[in-house]
Formats: sequence, C-alpha cells, structure tokens
Amino acid sequence: MDYKVSALKYRPNEFSKVIGQNHITDTLKNSVKENKIPSAILFCGPKGVGKTTCARIYAREINKEFIQLENYDYAFNIFELDAASNRKIDDIRDLLEKVKIPPQLGKYKVYIIDEVHMLTKEAENAFLKTLEEPPPHIVFILATTEKNKILPTILSRCQIYDFNKISDFESKQYLEEIIKSEGYNYEPKAVSIIAKKAFGSLRDSLTILDRVINYTNGNITLDKTSQILNILDIDTYLELSDFILKSELNNAILKFNEISDKGFGEKDFLEGLVEHFRNLIVVKASNSQSLIDDENNFEKVIDQSKLAEQSKLIHAIEILETSIINLSKFENKKLVVEISLMKICKKNVSSNLLEKKKKIENTDSKSTINLKKNSFVQNSIDEEKFQKKELLKKSTIENVQEAENISALSLSSLKLKKQAKQEKDLIESEKKKSTDNFNLNALKNKIKKYSKKINDLGKKSLSSLLEMNEPTINENSITFTLPSKVSLSEFEKEKEAFTIFLQTELNNYKIKVLSKIEEKKNGDYFSSPTEKLTKLIEINPLVGKFKEDLKLDL
Repeated sequence: MDYKVSALKYRPNEFSKVIGQNHITDTLKNSVKENKIPSAILFCGPKGVGKTTCARIYAREINKEFIQLENYDYAFNIFELDAASNRKIDDIRDLLEKVKIPPQLGKYKVYIIDEVHMLTKEAENAFLKTLEEPPPHIVFILATTEKNKILPTILSRCQIYDFNKISDFESKQYLEEIIKSEGYNYEPKAVSIIAKKAFGSLRDSLTILDRVINYTNGNITLDKTSQILNILDIDTYLELSDFILKSELNNAILKFNEISDKGFGEKDFLEGLVEHFRNLIVVKASNSQSLIDDENNFEKVIDQSKLAEQSKLIHAIEILETSIINLSKFENKKLVVEISLMKICKKNVSSNLLEKKKKIENTDSKSTINLKKNSFVQNSIDEEKFQKKELLKKSTIENVQEAENISALSLSSLKLKKQAKQEKDLIESEKKKSTDNFNLNALKNKIKKYSKKINDLGKKSLSSLLEMNEPTINENSITFTLPSKVSLSEFEKEKEAFTIFLQTELNNYKIKVLSKIEEKKNGDYFSSPTEKLTKLIEINPLVGKFKEDLKLDL
C-alpha cells in the first residue's frame, strides 16, 4: 500500500471532523440546510487551519441534494484554481468563459480559487463584474492568507469568513487521537511540544508528527522529540530559571553549556526562555492554569513565580529580547547568550542585596536601637567631623553633590534629604567664615597652578594669558588687565571656575575676580588678524587693494 502523509490521510471530509472552526462550519451547514447559497465566499486566515478543506466540503454539500448517485466524487462540479500560478488577466478571462457553461449534473459549479491575493490588479478588475453578478449556477469560493492585499471592491462582493488559529490544546487532542489510531507509543509532553511547534497550524503539526514518528520509530518520547525539534521541555527551563532567579551565575552558565552541547540553537533557547519568563509573569498575576498543560508543571511554575518580583522578570525579558535582536550580528552566538545570563544574574544580585538590607533594618527592634543609641550617636559625631573636613575640600557644585551622596549613605540612621540639607548648610557657613589673608606671591603660585591645569585641557591661549598677567590686589578683589576684547571675552567664560579655584586654594571665600581692558599708551595692541589688517590698510591702502585682487578672506 502506498504511503500517504498524515496531512492528506487525515484531511476531514465532513464539517463535523473539522477542528477548531465551529463558528464557520456551523454557519456553512445552516446555509446548506436553509438553501441560502451565496454566489461568492471568501475564506481568510492563517495557513493550515482548514480553508481549502472547508471549501471542498461545502462544494460537495451544496450538490448532495441534487446528485443522488452512489460513490459520486463531485469532481465534475468542483474546479480548483491556484492563483499563485494562474494570476494573469488571460487566465481569469479563460475562467470567465468557462463559467458560462452550466453543470451537466447537479445544480452548482463551484470554483475554488486559492491564494487569491496573488492575482494581478488587472486580473482582479477583470474578475469584478462576474463576481458581482455571476450566473445562477456558479459559486466562487476564494481563499487567502492575506486579506489586506485584496481589492476592497472584491471584498465587498463576498461573504467573508475569518478562520482562527488552532489552539495548542485542540492540536494536542487531535494528534493524540491519530497516534492512538496508528498504534504508536507516546508521551503527552512530547505531543504538547509538537502542537506548540506548529504555531496554530494543524497541517504543520501533522507534518511535524510524521517527522517525529520516523525519527523515533513510532516511540514518541520527550527527549527524542525535543532533540529533533530543537525545543527544550518546561522542566529544563524551570531548572535553569531557578539558577537565574537565585543569581547562581556559575550554575546557570554550566546548564546553558550543557544544553548547547546537545545541539540546541541559541535563538531557540532564548525564545524559549523568554516564553517561560512570560508564563511566570502571567501565572503570578492571574494564577491561571490555562497556559500549562498538566497540573504538575502548573504547580512548579506557581512555586517558581514566587521567587521573583514582576519587575525582575520584565527586566530579564528586556535583556533577552535585545539579545535575540542582536544575535545575528555576532559570529559567537554562544557568548552573546552567556553575557545575557550574566546581566540578568547581576541585576538580581543587586536587587537581592537591597531586599536583605531592608529586611535587616525592618527587623531591628526598639530595644536593640536603644542599647546601641549612645555608641551610634558618638559614631555619628565622629563621622560628621570627618565629613565636615572632607566637604571643605570640595567646593565646586558637582563635588558638593557627590559629598552629599556619600554622607547620606554613610549616616544610614538619618533621613537622606535632611542629612543632605544639613551638610549643604555646613558648607555655606564654613564658606562665610573662611577669609584667610593672602599676598601677591601666593596668588601668583595659584594662578600658575590653574594655568597648568587649563593648559592640559587644551586652553593654551588662556593659559599663556594668565601666566603673563600682573594682577592687582585690593583687599579681597583681584583685578586682571587684558590686552583686547577677544582676550576679555575668553577670560569671562572661565572666570566663574577660576574664582572658585582661587577661593578654595587660598581659603578665602570672599575673593572676587575682576577684569578690564588695558589702556593703550605707547602704541596700539592688536590681538586678532582682522584688527591687524585694518591697521595695515590705514597705513598703506595698497594692502587693501592687494587683498581684493587676490580675493583673500580674513
């Protein structure tokens, strides 16, 4: 006997045998029963869910009443056209000529046009008139997986039936019935994996089943099914997730390497882990068993979901999602997965430490606090003295903020906001008190120090300007005389930072830095090329003419 693949062998020939499309089969049966046969029907939905099957059954059913012959296959009344290979306008014109001929037996001629979205626009337009007003003996059944690509004018002329994906549960039940009828041995978890791998397509699930049967020689086990389909079972993900959620990075990486050595692909692994974390979130939120096939696994997932907060699981999914997107960019895909596991475990370690710290603080009793109060107060005073000394060394706004953060963390018994305010007030008060005297030599040394600092930052012009300058001191005011407006502008941009530097280094927070332009006495001073050129043109007008002749820009 010739071998026949399961998708053809078990194709339904009655509406009652169609899986997962009751809303459509019931409507079609009532249509036949009430003799309300539409002239044009459109079946749309995912691949492998029964569109062509239902079209063939319907085509036979509408003629059964009019053909009372035994073993009649209705082939003379049913015509199938693949629009993917007969998509041109000439093909449709040929079809429209044939539909004019009435059936030799029965009442209806049925034309099933599969993948109708593949027709050219010209062919669709040629089809419109006949579709709207077909001969009374013609029924068109169109089928497509992409309804959005069909002309709206065609859609408006059809009764539209939307097919659903087949649920994993329905696919599993149907596969088990077939396996039992064939006399094969199987494990329920293995059949669940086959159903999930088909992603809602019953035809794909039957095709996968044939492959698994050939590989396992009719003994369908979980291990062999997982191996051939490159899918991990839920127990493996439960074990790996347990390591991840407990931040046991070494065990997590070892487990992944064990999985990888068995030949499982990195992308399949990541997608499976994302789905597992997603199930943990949903089960944690709804406590629903609909996502889990058997009761034992449901209890395990519930227990594991209690180990992690929802935010941790979402963060893990975000990391894994990014890794899946970037996986194709790297040759060493195994390393990408290991890095993702490291990131997730590191995040969990930080979260776990914070949780432990909160628990310790919350479990401290009032009696324990009272016993330690005196020693803690003394420690706080010592700490405050140390902080006071350190804070005086940090006078820029950025350093002050950093000092506030350090102090707030070290004095853990005080409220963070209150502590930061106290330290800021302390700095301001110390600034007001610090008014040490200084002389010109001390000032020049500090200027030289600042000049070297900005020179290293690339501000060489301003550095030279400061070193050559002879400032004047009037109490706490320091005046710098600059040679030009350009120099003055450059100095003004740096003045605020320069002032803070001098205040800190000379321990005098009343210091003010002033600037002025040098009065020109014995000759003019020109700092910019434009000023120099203007003066040269005044002295010798030929310079200006020479510039214009050469079309120079300055």
